[in-house]
Amino acid sequence: MEDVTLDDIFISIKTSEKFHQTRIVHIMKTWFNLAKKQTYIFTDGDDVQLNHTANGHLVNTHCGTGRGYSNLGCKMGTEYDTFLSTGKKWWCRFDDDNYVNPTRLLEVIKGFNWTSDIYVGRLSVDYLHTDYQGKTYCYQFAQGGAGCCISRPLALKMKPWCGREALVNTQNQAAMSDDCALGFIITALLKVDIILSDFFHSDYENLTSINPNTFYKQVSLGWSNTNKIDLNNGSQSKVFNEEQDPSRFYSLHCMLYPSTDFCK
Repeated sequence: MEDVTLDDIFISIKTSEKFHQTRIVHIMKTWFNLAKKQTYIFTDGDDVQLNHTANGHLVNTHCGTGRGYSNLGCKMGTEYDTFLSTGKKWWCRFDDDNYVNPTRLLEVIKGFNWTSDIYVGRLSVDYLHTDYQGKTYCYQFAQGGAGCCISRPLALKMKPWCGREALVNTQNQAAMSDDCALGFIITALLKVDIILSDFFHSDYENLTSINPNTFYKQVSLGWSNTNKIDLNNGSQSKVFNEEQDPSRFYSLHCMLYPSTDFCK
């Protein structure tokens, strides 16, 4: 089997224009620089400066700014459609409050056979039930705030229920959010089990419980104003105060990549 490189991974970030300066800015100054060619930002407004910084990889989905099923599903469906158009082997999607370590992402992804049906991520709940087209289904889903990865063969099988318009239809019929809908399509309709990973993290879990000495092993780490990683590990790398580094992304980046200019 041919070796997988970072160029084989399509990385998408879902955001909103209102978060460009409070969330996306931290991504652009840290981990985006390790995966500029592979990472695309899906949002709901134009931003000339951000698009320039992102090497033209800012996508205004024109899906609307609300958090209803139709707006969020339209965005994720656009991510999906764009991934398919690239021909890449993997779709790895994250939210705008995730620090992603592209080096570690590649290491983890290389542990799977991309030609198989692979759906890897982290659960937030064990099982959910929903009614869809007259039947009751049990399903699982990878928590969207932690991110997930889907292999191309599996993504192609999702096409009847996914995509910019189809995903919204699926959500509305099954009455569920966009990340739930992905899991529903995969685990209930296609009957492909999720592969659980402890390397994807969102702010839905207690981030302070993650040992800082294991940060280098993690694929993604989330943040919120009230839930942030603990950097007290005795590291010799540069640690910024919280006013300078509210997300803790800069301090984390310096821990993982100390040769970065702003870490010296």
